[in-house]
Amino acid sequence: MRKSIWFYGFLLGLATLLAVFTRLTLAGRAEDFQLFPDAPFWLFLQALLIVYLLDTLDRRARRRQVAAEGAGYYLRLLLGGGLLYALLMQTLGLTIAFGFSWLPAGRAFDWGWYRLVRGLFLDLFYYLMVGGIYLPFLYQQHAARLRLELEQLEKEATEARLRALQQHVDPHFLFNNLNILAALIEPENAAAHDYVTHLASLYRYLVRTRSLDAVPLTEELDFLRDYQFLLRRRFGSAYIFEEDILVPAAELPQLLIPPGVGQELLTNALKHNLGSRARPLRVQLIITATSLEVRNARQPRPVPATGEGSGLAGLRARLALLHDVPVRVEESAEWFSVVLPLGRLAPATASAPA
Repeated sequence: MRKSIWFYGFLLGLATLLAVFTRLTLAGRAEDFQLFPDAPFWLFLQALLIVYLLDTLDRRARRRQVAAEGAGYYLRLLLGGGLLYALLMQTLGLTIAFGFSWLPAGRAFDWGWYRLVRGLFLDLFYYLMVGGIYLPFLYQQHAARLRLELEQLEKEATEARLRALQQHVDPHFLFNNLNILAALIEPENAAAHDYVTHLASLYRYLVRTRSLDAVPLTEELDFLRDYQFLLRRRFGSAYIFEEDILVPAAELPQLLIPPGVGQELLTNALKHNLGSRARPLRVQLIITATSLEVRNARQPRPVPATGEGSGLAGLRARLALLHDVPVRVEESAEWFSVVLPLGRLAPATASAPA
């Protein structure tokens, strides 16, 4: 996160105060006081190095999805930065001293232990002072970032609910017309009857689950198979759908997923990739005990589809309201994958009679 000019001004002021304090402690009389003009500058650079080390360690921790919570996180951050800072400063100090010892007017390099221990102690003291002052700033940055993320998630979830309301169709009107359509189809036309049956099953699922936060994974899989059936009837062999279920069938009803998210991922794959009979698009559904992954080959359309990224943003918002584990997006030059976390029924709920 960018820092204001006031923050750097504060660091410069702190370095100047420390330089003055150090000279005052060394000078017993006013005649002995001497402040080198470059001393605050070098201390300011050291303070910038400390801030950079703490920011770098914090970014690495967040990339590994380590939660920035509790005093333990900031203590580990402070200790890790202290070790790196002491190592860098001691290496730099020894390198400079050893280099100057080779100059004609330079002094012989002093390998005395006291000099090394004294330098290490002073470096750690300055580090703890600057780092201890900076950590509250870092905490405020984390709190502000978390507030912004929560506000964004709430906004996206609200927008997703509004879109669902806008797309709402009266279920009685829909199913009545599907029944009429089925009655109009000739009995020997099995393909048409199958199509209407799967279409009715798909919409019945959407209507039944529109107010639910999660459903058993088996129900979502049945819904996805209905959806794939309709796609195959519409596009023929342009799309190949595969399932790789890596958990026992008896365990599937205990796994939970928000309704309709699988369809969103399938739709997203078809929207942004081109499939044809000559070059069909392969879409894989991979299920483990903790996740559902939708992976598709990368066959981008000549003209990119509009609204790219908005569907995944809404999906992240929905899942964030139910899981601490985030939605994971992985990609390479050959494939694109979205991994959704799965919930699980509590043991008491899972063992209760139906």
